[in-house]
Amino acid sequence: MKFVSLNTHSWMEEDALNKLKETADFLINQDIDVIALQEINQRIDAEEIGSDLFYCAIEGQQINVKKDNYARELVLYLREKGYNYYWSWACSHIGYDIYDEGSAILSKQPFEAESLLVSPMDDPTDYHTRQLVLAHFKNEEVPLTVASCHFSWWSEDKQEGFYYEWEQLLSRLSQLPHHQVMLFGDFNAPAHIKDEGYSLVTETFTDVFELATKKEGSFTVDENIDGWADNKEKLRIDFGFVLKSMNVLSYQVIFNDIMGSIVSDHFGIMIETAP
Repeated sequence: MKFVSLNTHSWMEEDALNKLKETADFLINQDIDVIALQEINQRIDAEEIGSDLFYCAIEGQQINVKKDNYARELVLYLREKGYNYYWSWACSHIGYDIYDEGSAILSKQPFEAESLLVSPMDDPTDYHTRQLVLAHFKNEEVPLTVASCHFSWWSEDKQEGFYYEWEQLLSRLSQLPHHQVMLFGDFNAPAHIKDEGYSLVTETFTDVFELATKKEGSFTVDENIDGWADNKEKLRIDFGFVLKSMNVLSYQVIFNDIMGSIVSDHFGIMIETAP
């Protein structure tokens, strides 16, 4: 299987619609099975949509999908090209004062969607509010859960920030003891910083970068971006992690002008696995 993760920066990008199409064309050309996306935005004042046979609804969702939802536009473009993806999206908070901002998962195969609140607050007007999207696939020999994650930054206060959010995710995953779990997304946890987010995650999960037989590229952020305004170095903060060891054939940084054009302020990652 082939997996992609990307923090899209969605409608905040210049020439966003063309970048969306470039992203979709890449997914088609690479024949991607599962896609985890973050910073998937829709305007607060946009029109809500009706039913979509390929949308995997989340029970009790507070904020519904709207017409200009970036993931929806991506799915519709893929559909026009003859490629159907099941998808789901959940809102975390209001971004840039005008958007509902959240994360999404797209998949060739249907799944049961879940939204998981991991932050101590549950107020969309508070940018600290974080919801993760989980996709549960039950037609596998070993059940598979894939999460699209966008975590907060590290805080020394364990009642907030990355540590707190990570503990909430672990608590939920403990209820899925027989599942293989794959986490993708923007963790805001640079791999080179010890004793913070990355170290915490790798106590229980394995970085697919370390498992990959073939690697092309590593860092996913090139100096300063939104949320890292004072950063002066290249960072690896977008990851794939697995709970149980698996055969990872390749790991590749994408949308970096080497493998795919630049479509966001983050680069993406693509991994290929084998049974």
